[in-house]
Amino acid sequence: MMNYFTKPHIQRKFTCFLLVLISAIFSLSAQQSLTLQEALAQARNNQLYQARLAQIEVLKGRSEQAGKKPNPRLESELESAVISKDREDYVVSVLFSNTWERGGPRELRQQIAQAELEQAALAAERHLRILTSDIRLAYLELLRLQGRVALVEGHSEKVNQLLQFDQVRVREGEIPSLNPEYLLAEVTIHAAQKGQLESQHRLAQYRLNVLMGAPVEAEHVVVEEQRQEVPLPVLDQVLSFALKNRADLKIMRSSIEQADFQINMENATGKRDWEWGVGYQYGRDTLGSDDFTPSGIIESVDSTSHRLLLNVSIPLPLGDNNSGNVASAIAAKRVRERELAHTESVIRSEVLSAYQEYQFNQQRGELYREVLLPKLQESAQRLDAAYKLTGEDVTVWMGIQRDFIGAALQGLEADFQLRASVVKLEQAVGGSLEEVMQTSSP
Repeated sequence: MMNYFTKPHIQRKFTCFLLVLISAIFSLSAQQSLTLQEALAQARNNQLYQARLAQIEVLKGRSEQAGKKPNPRLESELESAVISKDREDYVVSVLFSNTWERGGPRELRQQIAQAELEQAALAAERHLRILTSDIRLAYLELLRLQGRVALVEGHSEKVNQLLQFDQVRVREGEIPSLNPEYLLAEVTIHAAQKGQLESQHRLAQYRLNVLMGAPVEAEHVVVEEQRQEVPLPVLDQVLSFALKNRADLKIMRSSIEQADFQINMENATGKRDWEWGVGYQYGRDTLGSDDFTPSGIIESVDSTSHRLLLNVSIPLPLGDNNSGNVASAIAAKRVRERELAHTESVIRSEVLSAYQEYQFNQQRGELYREVLLPKLQESAQRLDAAYKLTGEDVTVWMGIQRDFIGAALQGLEADFQLRASVVKLEQAVGGSLEEVMQTSSP
């Protein structure tokens, strides 16, 4: 019977597909390795996080400015009246004035500015925590894609070994013929899968680089690290920790405190600031004979005067006592209290959802890892040995290999979802599971 694999065009096709596959396999070898800790350490290079830090510096300047006292004012005035070339009258006044902040707005401005600064620091902390979670998820995605590539590579290598093994057996007459078209189709399918995985790998790599603040074109090979299994805390501990430590809740509680400061500020504004001043006035007059009684006693004389000036300006809140702004500030506080209550409910749902997702993925991962994959692997190894001994139909061998590869891919996906659910649970909680355990422990 004719051996189709000996045809030149069949050999060229197979060689072409094999070279494409091998070139794709070794494309990752030139990339730089990257551990998870190294990736997390680069989170502070993220541009948006740097913007959060810059905003903190902006608010520090505002906080410093809020503590400044009003500048005093110095006013001077000269009044002069020239009646003739021999007579000149003038008055010189100097007045030092300032604002009396009766309601203590300077202290309130400081408190409001400090609250805004604390909220900005909490927002930066929250952004960094979310950013590190996103980096961990992107890192896991790259690990998952590399694992899928490894499975495709392993299966393609087995097909290649089978072709080489059967080609020898055909030449030695142990088996009558070989169906290379069937095996070449298998190689083609996995070469296409490999190309698709490489495209997904590039997109995941770009996203990780953006999160790390690294050049988008940088290429890395992520490294699988030894995992330490952390026991899952009970649900009540997780919920309690989340409601106490989530940065967004801290920000909202701080905003409610800031609303109290704003109410006090509006009340202080309603009291109106007073203006006070103290000064000195010097005057020089030229008196004529008509200025004396009886007139004509003295023809003319020069006169000087010295006066102490005191000035107080008191605004009268007859038309505007700032009651509208006070009522608005009180209503704004109620809005923030309602938003806090809503956010607490949302966080409860997020924690419950992430907690249940983790439990489901844990059971799913155990099913693949401990039950399905070992059985399929055992069947694949037994059939592989039987095929090499008896030369059974290659389609049977290929079928069990496909089942094993499919289950292995599903198991890899289950493992990825389990590890991702840990990240999502910690993000919903606002801290690591280790922190939850340490906080809840006596």
